[in-house]
Amino acid sequence: MINQIYLIGPMGSGKSTMGRLLAKKLGLPYFDLDKLIEDQEKMSISDIFQKHNEKYFRDLESITLKQYSEESNFVISTGGGCVLRDQNLNILRKGLVIYLKISIETQFERVKNRTHRPLLNNVTKDTLVQLDKERGSVYSGISNIEVDVSNLDKEDVLSTIIRRLESYSEKN
Repeated sequence: MINQIYLIGPMGSGKSTMGRLLAKKLGLPYFDLDKLIEDQEKMSISDIFQKHNEKYFRDLESITLKQYSEESNFVISTGGGCVLRDQNLNILRKGLVIYLKISIETQFERVKNRTHRPLLNNVTKDTLVQLDKERGSVYSGISNIEVDVSNLDKEDVLSTIIRRLESYSEKN
């Protein structure tokens, strides 16, 4: 079985929730990249963006990803923008990448009332469409497994991921 698993996808796709559930199911340690950064900086991602800037956050994200990717067994949930840097993509390629794909409609319903997301203050569907244009092809291009989570509950997403992991492991 694969022992270095990264979950990628846009905000609201369920990376943190599914990462925890998947790690528990597989008996692997779980790390949430955003949570690790918040704990290290002792402030929320939104506060990091406000106090510093996006570049500062992306630097922390890259450093933290590199540090934790040196572990041998894990499930890591990344931030939605983690795929924006080549150095991060190089790290992700060393493990198995699961892309949690989500429709704009479902994503909007999940994130429209969240205020702790730095790129989503006063979010509109147009904002989500723009982010998808910037990142969607990168998510698809780097992933080994793609799961559309739009119309699935978390139990169905988990069972789909497990089935695809088993199938992937048999082929590779």
